[in-house]
Amino acid sequence: MGHGPRSSAKQAQLYERWGEKRDLERVKEAVKRDLHIHKIAAFPSDFLVGKRSGERVRQVVRTKFHGTCLPEQMKTLPTQGKILLPLDHLPPDTVPSEMPPYLMARLEHFLTDAQQAGLLSRWNKLIATDPKHLLKHDANRSNSEGYHFGLWEVTASTPRITRESRDQSDDAKEAIDNLLRFLKSYIANKIGTAFEELAPDQWKAMLKANARVMDLLAREHSARPSLFMGGPFFAVAAKEAGSGVTHIDWNDDKAVYAFIFAVGDWEGGEFCVPQLGIKIPVRPGQVLCVLARVLAHFSAPTGTFFGMETQKLLNWRSTTQVV
Repeated sequence: MGHGPRSSAKQAQLYERWGEKRDLERVKEAVKRDLHIHKIAAFPSDFLVGKRSGERVRQVVRTKFHGTCLPEQMKTLPTQGKILLPLDHLPPDTVPSEMPPYLMARLEHFLTDAQQAGLLSRWNKLIATDPKHLLKHDANRSNSEGYHFGLWEVTASTPRITRESRDQSDDAKEAIDNLLRFLKSYIANKIGTAFEELAPDQWKAMLKANARVMDLLAREHSARPSLFMGGPFFAVAAKEAGSGVTHIDWNDDKAVYAFIFAVGDWEGGEFCVPQLGIKIPVRPGQVLCVLARVLAHFSAPTGTFFGMETQKLLNWRSTTQVV
């Protein structure tokens, strides 16, 4: 069903902005005005190889990036507008070949007020069921515990439903499914569209990984379809507040984005990247796309924090030559 005719007030507003007919040049100018391109000096390869250690990450940051390891030392990128950190200006031999075109991106107007409210309501209902934390708390990432719902392949050779999705009370599992069903219905497709636009080759790999998951977990999908997002991401990390400890997401794929946003009664936070000497404000409705396996980072959002992750589900791609 289409929309009805615009009101006279709306027509006047559009005329004032674009003219009687949409002027493509004015549209392009508006897009350019709302777009910030931040070009980095060199590819941050500090943690692509070597020991996977939180202490090592913090030691490297304290020594090599001592001038940009604190938020007050970092350059603040614009609060509003789309932000892109491209890689195409760097010497090709310094950028790993499997990397997507952008190291990071922040997208505007991604979640509506209604979608944020819907997520927060379902989160609060989930917390009211007292779901169990079943993973060992990782003090190398955060001072507060989070949940991991959906699918992953950490410490295994085949994908599986996360324990925190599976080993809960019936009330908690119903609330988890309700939360993930909302994400799947209203947000997953948006993330998929953004993913394909930012990183088309990696998006193709995600779709092939999803086909593998659907083949291996057909029975689980039939029983709990809300846990399966259709490709844009496989696991959802959810918690109160952010991850205030500088860390690397070791279990993510280094060439695939994590998508991060927060909801709740908050004014926003900052995603801090010592290697790049920048902090990116994240406000309600925005979403951050980041190679969290490449960039050491910490954040301080004050709302309920959601991260969409791959959690090693692309480890098999090197043998199947997906990308």
